[in-house]
Amino acid sequence: MRKWSRVLTLIMSLAAILILAGCQTTTPNRSGKINVVATLDFYGEAARTILGQQGTVTTVINSPSIDAESYEPDVKTAKQVATADVVIENGLGYDSWMDRVVQANRDSGTKTLNIGKLMGKQTGDNPHLWSDPNVMIKVTRHLVTQFSKLDPAHAKAYRERGAAYEKQLTALPRLAKQLAKNGRGQRVAVSEPVFDLALTAMGYRISDGHFAQSIEEDSDPTPADITQLQSQLKHHRVAFFVENTQNTSKNVTNMVRLAKKYGIPVVKVTETMPANQDYRTWMLKQYEQVQRIQQKEK
Repeated sequence: MRKWSRVLTLIMSLAAILILAGCQTTTPNRSGKINVVATLDFYGEAARTILGQQGTVTTVINSPSIDAESYEPDVKTAKQVATADVVIENGLGYDSWMDRVVQANRDSGTKTLNIGKLMGKQTGDNPHLWSDPNVMIKVTRHLVTQFSKLDPAHAKAYRERGAAYEKQLTALPRLAKQLAKNGRGQRVAVSEPVFDLALTAMGYRISDGHFAQSIEEDSDPTPADITQLQSQLKHHRVAFFVENTQNTSKNVTNMVRLAKKYGIPVVKVTETMPANQDYRTWMLKQYEQVQRIQQKEK
């Protein structure tokens, strides 16, 4: 996704902190229900499914057109966090603006679930955790435990809804494991690292990490990176090319065109969940593209 310049981000960050500092005295949630604020819609989906009628969930990034990495929180978001029992954030720098909001409301008693920490990751690791076929299962289990502690009276209902949701999610690691039998360490090229964790689970290796990272950071790949990827596509040294369709940079467009010219399959993915889809459907549609490519190879 496109990123703001460092200077502009710093200015906006400082402004946000000043605004949010005035929100620390907001009255905590007294509704009797668990109040959750999630930075990303698929994390909000998990919380909403588990809570049912016993809670409310607010998702900050609730549209595919909003870039979570360059988003700057407003007073409304700060007030929502101040009254939240639980905040769910991706972590690993992807939605670091939420850390500032939570810190500004540090006296509210809000519990924070950082998915990066939950998965044992560190700053610098790939932040696109949602493409990992196991991540949402772990998130679901953690939320069931956390909600049950906050509201023991409805713990059984949380466990039941969590188990039903987890059962649906198991389709992802099951398919990834199946695909890994044919992945066998084959090399694939990607426009950005938004789908890398899924590809790794499917048994593939990324061939153009430096090119992809440059696109992710909204900078131009080096001539050497471009030449190398072009050669991989022309000489069929990759099984397929993964395109993040939300980034229409000239370099990516040229690589997609080259892949098609030389008969390299293109897997189309998105960094954000499409409107009117749930997490499982979104991921499965992307996984199934890889499945179709493997079936044609047989």
